[in-house]
Amino acid sequence: MRSKIKRKKTRYTGIYFNERTKKYDVKYNYKEYNPVTQKNDYKSKWVYNLATVSEAKLALAKLRPEKQTDRDKDKDITLKGAYELWKIKAEGQNFSPVTIINTYKYMNIIYRFLPADTKLRDIDEDTYYRFCGDLRAVGYAEETMRSVNATFRKLLNLAYKKRLIDENILDFADNMKTGQKSDYRVIEKEDFDKLDNYFRQREYWRNGINNYPKYRLLFNLLYYCGLRIGEALALSYSDFEDCKTKTDISRQLSAYKNAVGNAVGNTAGSTAEDSSESSAAMRVRVTKSYISDKKLIKEPKNKKKRTIPLSSEPKKLFRAVLSEHIERGGMPEDRIFPWTSEACSLALKKSCKSMELPYYTCHEFRHTFISNLIRKGVPLPVVEKVSGDTQEMILKRYSHMFEADEILVLSALEDL
Repeated sequence: MRSKIKRKKTRYTGIYFNERTKKYDVKYNYKEYNPVTQKNDYKSKWVYNLATVSEAKLALAKLRPEKQTDRDKDKDITLKGAYELWKIKAEGQNFSPVTIINTYKYMNIIYRFLPADTKLRDIDEDTYYRFCGDLRAVGYAEETMRSVNATFRKLLNLAYKKRLIDENILDFADNMKTGQKSDYRVIEKEDFDKLDNYFRQREYWRNGINNYPKYRLLFNLLYYCGLRIGEALALSYSDFEDCKTKTDISRQLSAYKNAVGNAVGNTAGSTAEDSSESSAAMRVRVTKSYISDKKLIKEPKNKKKRTIPLSSEPKKLFRAVLSEHIERGGMPEDRIFPWTSEACSLALKKSCKSMELPYYTCHEFRHTFISNLIRKGVPLPVVEKVSGDTQEMILKRYSHMFEADEILVLSALEDL
């Protein structure tokens, strides 16, 4: 049986003489704040087999932090501890699963540059700037850097709000500079027509289905309806309706399937849309968003569900895709676009390269949609209604497009 180690106290606190090894061992006691229990966890660190008292003193000095305030000693919270505190808040306030998953992902990126056991009191302005520089040096996309930076800052703000740190360095450090969302480009109609022709004139067959008609419908919906890519990917056939008859497409599907006995490929299916249906006005309901990498469905951004009228081109394309879906025996609740956002971005990039166009992003279609509405003088409340953005956000992001309105204000004042 292994004998118990015997240590004698020395005249120096934390330094012990090991009678078995005849050397010195050092013990450093410290406290670490646990946000789950809201109490301090008492822990210790040891350094063994030091030949002299001088070496023991030096080892003990290295274990001790250089500077501590009374509050630091009381609540010594780490990055991981702040993240655990945020998770408690997320659960209590019923944050969406997507927010929780994304925060977990961004925390893993943060841990690449700042270890999880980094104490918040040790993070100063230089640490923050160094973190921003390291993040940029890796070459992350601007959107990723914005999200990681926002995650990092919300942890520090939460800890400061809970009085777990005496000073919030974010009050003194400049925020990380990244490309602004207002930097999105407007896709000119000429360029969009080239992209549209690309998917109209080519074919891409997979599992016996030509996918390019659906890609063409997708980018027409983005351009003419201003959908976010997640909202478009969440669309099912039942999310479309005829405005005049108020008839859901799902009811049309069911009626047709009953009429033809669900016979896939029946030539009678070609008569499913008569001239009155093809000429009827249509709208699309936006009630959800698809998070492709985790296969989660959530509410649209700002929780704003909305309906958007379809112009002639996307309406015609949808009816063609719907007809093929019916002939294949599809269901109303089937997703129209069974892809990930990455696959859509890749298809768009490929088409841009083929047509010798700038590499547009899926979100730039939405930016173009809102810009076109403002340019055509559509009232701001209407833009808000069909875009799902708040008027405040629209004014902030597209303020440069409202400069002409200043002339109307000045003219009205001069006529008083």
